[in-house]
Order: sequence, then C-alpha cells, then structure tokens
Amino acid sequence: MAERPSASARLRFAWTIGIIIITYGVLAIALSVHVIGQQSSARTDLYVTLQALDQLHREALSQAPTDQERQAIEAAWHNERAFAAASPLQAWHVVQTLVSRLNREYPGNACGRNGPSFVTADTLPAQHACMVAMRVKGDVVQATGYDTQGIAMDNFYEYLYAPVGRSG
Repeated sequence: MAERPSASARLRFAWTIGIIIITYGVLAIALSVHVIGQQSSARTDLYVTLQALDQLHREALSQAPTDQERQAIEAAWHNERAFAAASPLQAWHVVQTLVSRLNREYPGNACGRNGPSFVTADTLPAQHACMVAMRVKGDVVQATGYDTQGIAMDNFYEYLYAPVGRSG
C-alpha cells in the first residue's frame, strides 16, 4: 500500500493547483476585457454607419416633394434602419461614398485584422468579424454590422443603445 504524501508535498500540490487556478482566472479576465473592447469597437462602427444613414434619411425627408416619397423614405428607416434613395444609381453612389468616407474616418479593422472595417456587400470576405457591409437592394441602402464572431448585429438595438466608443 502506498504511503500518504508528506505534509510538504501536500502543501506544494495545493500551491501548484492554486497558482494554476489564479493564472487561469487572470487570463480569462484579460481575454474577456480584450473581446469586450473589440465588440465595443465593432458596435461603434455599425452605429456611425447608422448615424450617417439617419442623416441622409433626414435630409432626403426634408427635400422629398411628395407624400409618397416621404412615406417610402420613412418606411425604409423605420422597417430596416436603411436609407431609401431616389434611384438605384443614387443608392449605389451613397454606398460608395459612405464606405470611402467611413474608412477614412475610422481606419483599420475594429478587431485588428488587415483591411478596412467598412465594405460593400459584394466585397465582404468569408471571415467578416468586426465589419460593416453596405448593400443596395432596389433603391434602398442597407447596412449590416458583424460582431467579433462574424454574426450580424441588430440595427435597431445598436442604434437605440449606442456603444461607448471605438477602442481600436
């Protein structure tokens, strides 16, 4: 039968297990803080895109000549947090302009990856974590933000509950 470990061996074992647990906890906290920072940056990217679309929405609404056009503009914003342009050509121009402007104002990807954070939907890579893709559907400009896992975020929630700021 094996002898019972000595008191000093048990103490060393307890210290070793304690150090492993503490190290694991510290690393888990550090990783969580890192991911939360990236997620906040990704949310901010979507929020600034939605703010830009809202500004366009308000300008178009004030210049719409007919009730029917105003209703189309309002419906796009209220249903999707999207911008209803006057034509598909204008919508595509808005997408190109916004993508270019936002990439200048917010350079670099929020997750630290190579490449921009703001892209058109047709250039969206397979790994699209921390990106905002803009697309034209008919004459409507839509934006979809992707979180740190590459999952699409909810435009309504992100616009109502603005993130603190971009840390990246």
